[in-house]
Amino acid sequence: MERIEFLPHNLVKIDPEEFFSDEKKPKWVVDSLAKVPLVIIRRGNVVDGKVPVGVRGVKREQRFAGYIPTTAVVSGSVITPHALINNSWEDLPDERHELPAIKALPKVAEILKSYNWGISGSVGFELASGQATAKMSSDLDLIWYESQRLSRIEAVDLLKRLNQFGVHADFQVVHGQKGFSLEEFANSTSDTILIKTAIGPELSKDPWVEIDKD
Repeated sequence: MERIEFLPHNLVKIDPEEFFSDEKKPKWVVDSLAKVPLVIIRRGNVVDGKVPVGVRGVKREQRFAGYIPTTAVVSGSVITPHALINNSWEDLPDERHELPAIKALPKVAEILKSYNWGISGSVGFELASGQATAKMSSDLDLIWYESQRLSRIEAVDLLKRLNQFGVHADFQVVHGQKGFSLEEFANSTSDTILIKTAIGPELSKDPWVEIDKD
């Protein structure tokens, strides 16, 4: 049997009938899942076989949180952000390459060629689903699956290079369920950095050490 890692930012194909929420599902959620039965794994623990997931619509404000049972995932359907960097943007229609976040991808990929990275957010969802979810104003959401330490000077330099293409690159350092913003680390004047965890946000004096803990 396939072992599925329910990690934040991964996308999985599901049986839409198995998606449920504590709130009433809006019509756009039902329509979106009927068209593209793809959901995003949210940060959080799997409890009693319930996986926290989110549904993304084509509009910026269309975000809806819910759950799926582990059995609802279609076998072999997991799409990681890292799986989307294999020049997947080349298959998009020409007009989509006019969007800053998509237009920047070839140059960003060259900068990050030695990194274990991936694409998330609206651009990642579009690459995975073929749905036009990215906008002219969309950020380029990037994931770095490493806990290799960068100094603040190195982080500032990397972000400067990633942000020279007319789009804001939001670079998240991720390790399992934990993650933090490299931009916050680079620009912070505080002694602590916010780290996202499965049980909620925490403050850490050294995010590199904290995210590497089991």
